[in-house]
Order: sequence, then C-alpha cells, then structure tokens
Amino acid sequence: MNRDCCDESDKTDKTKALNLARIVFKLTTDPRGWRVDRLIDELGIADRTYRDYRQTLKEQFEELKDKQRRTLIEEVKDGETRYLRLRDSEDSITDESVFVSRMTALEMARQAFGFLQNTDVGRDIETFRQDIFNRVGDRTYVYRSLTKNLDRKLYYLPHAPKDYSRQGQKLRTVLRGLIGSRVLSIAYDSPTNRLPRLVEPLTLIQWRSALYLVVRSREKKGIYIMAVDRMLEVKSTGQGFHYPPPEVYHPERFTEGGFGIFQQKDGVPTRVELVFANKRPLKLDLTERRWHDTQHTEELPDGRLRMTFTVRTLVEVRPWVRSYGADVEVITPVDLLAQDTNSDTTRKRAAAPRTRKQRNAETVPAPGSPLPDA
Repeated sequence: MNRDCCDESDKTDKTKALNLARIVFKLTTDPRGWRVDRLIDELGIADRTYRDYRQTLKEQFEELKDKQRRTLIEEVKDGETRYLRLRDSEDSITDESVFVSRMTALEMARQAFGFLQNTDVGRDIETFRQDIFNRVGDRTYVYRSLTKNLDRKLYYLPHAPKDYSRQGQKLRTVLRGLIGSRVLSIAYDSPTNRLPRLVEPLTLIQWRSALYLVVRSREKKGIYIMAVDRMLEVKSTGQGFHYPPPEVYHPERFTEGGFGIFQQKDGVPTRVELVFANKRPLKLDLTERRWHDTQHTEELPDGRLRMTFTVRTLVEVRPWVRSYGADVEVITPVDLLAQDTNSDTTRKRAAAPRTRKQRNAETVPAPGSPLPDA
C-alpha cells in the first residue's frame, strides 16, 4: 500500500517537473509568453494546478529572478485573456548595447507617431522613454550622452500627417474599446449614413501618418474601415464582445487584396501588368520595395522592367501608376487609366516626369475616397 503511494507520488513529481520544464522553455523562447487557457489545455491541468506551478516558478526558480531576487514571472491580461510571461529584467537594461537598441527603437516609434504627440498616446511614449532612464539609476548621466542629439541622428520623414491634437477624447474612447473588447457607438462622416452605428473595434491601423479603425458591424456583421478623424462622435456602450479568432479575422488577410488600406466590397481579383522604362535608379527604387504581396518583377530583353501583381481594388493603384508619368506603360488592365483619356490636359500632366516627392504625395487617395458604410 505504501509502495503504491510512493509510486503515485513519484509519478506526480515527474509530471510536475516535466510540465515546469515545458513552461520555462516556452517563456524563455517566446517573448509574448503563453496564453494561460492554452497552457492549461496543452498540459491537461486544472486552473488550481496552474496556479501552483506559477507559484513554484516564482519562489523556487532562482534563474528566473533579477539581482534583487525579484521574480521575472508575471501574469498579465490582454482584455479578458491571461498570459504568463517573463518581464524584462531591470538588470539587462544597464547593458550599453541593450540600452542603445531600445532607445533607438523608442525614438523611431516616437517620431513615427509624432502626429499623436499632443494625445495620450504621444505623452505615454514620452513617459515610457523617461521610465527607461529612471530604471538605469545612477548610470543615467553616462547613458544620456549616448542619446544626445538622437532626434537628429535618427529622423523619420512623415507623410502628410493628420492632426489629432484636438481628438484626444475620441482617441481615448477608441483605444479603450479596442483594447478592452468593448462595443462602440460611432457616428461617422459618411455621405449616406451619419447616424450612430454599433461596431466592434478590431484593429487600429497606422497608414501614411493617419489612423484607421477596422470594425465589425453589430447589425450586418460586415467588416470595414473608418478613418478616426472622420468619426463625428464615439461613445462606449460598456458592452463586451468576443474578439474573433485568427481563422475568422486577421488584419493581414483583410488588407491583402488592396494596394494599401482601402478595400472594395466584393472586389474582383484584377491582374495588373506594368512595364517601366529602362532607367537604373527607377528600376532599383521599384525592385527594392515590396509594393504588394503578389508582386513579381522581371527584366525584359530590352532592359525595361515588367511588374505584375493582383488586387481587388484599383483605388490606390491608379494614382500610383500615374505618378510615374511617361516612365510606365500599362499592359493590363487596358482601361486602368481610362478616366484620364477624356482630358488632353490630364494626359499631358500624366506624361510629365515626377519627382519622388511628387510621386509619394500622389499615391494617397483624395479626401472622400470610398470607405464602406455599415
């Protein structure tokens, strides 16, 4: 009888040791951590057993503690979802190379989101920057010399940024609804419907220094895009919703049919074939960038460059093609620039060479470009 008890105890201890090893491996190889519900499911344990494992890791694993012997194990929440992960050790940030790379990443993020500088997001980025300095303690003076003139050593050139300085409350409501998975009531500046509609916020997209919210209609269940600055009124309903699983919705799949952020309901896949002039700087600029996931380029015998890709909407393709003027020939679709054929002035303007700055400015649809209505 006693021997059976010992055998059962040994089996339990071995299972626990193996499970703890799996958890440690996951936490040390994936910075996002392990979703608690998936951890429990994959290990086949109860929530109570999970809490016991978490406490064991915190108390007994010295390798998972910082120099002050504080555990690096933490459980965090993303909406209603719990994650077990390793927090950053404050010791690691005192390493010069780590500090420089983190400050570089933060400075680039600060500049990229500079159009939000007078909003909570912009202020929080600056607060986070100061928090990093505070964490290095008495070495602040040494590290500050490394970041001197950082705003000039690293420079982000924004693309016609929109001004959100007076939209702080609206942006706060959007973010709270998005992160907390709460239904929002939004009145939108639409030519067909300005009445408030109930939507589930799914993704906030930063595109060309502007913010767009991907939402799912509560009534029609359709997914579409709203420009944040064109929201007339945003209110939180306080009602939660279940965020769709990746197989149902993913922003990458949602935007894959376009040539940017703008989508077209029931758009038909259209193959675009273009031939660009035999100009080395032009060909380098085209081939060094990833314009579309389906993009394919090849050099023709005469030195010109053929590019093909397939999209579901030509809204952003047309201005992009026109920006290259006489340096591009449209093979298909033959009517890609048909809207220009009625105007000799427009044809002459399209044929005139553009600078890179002019091309960049022309690839953005004009205000009022179609955004699907709910």
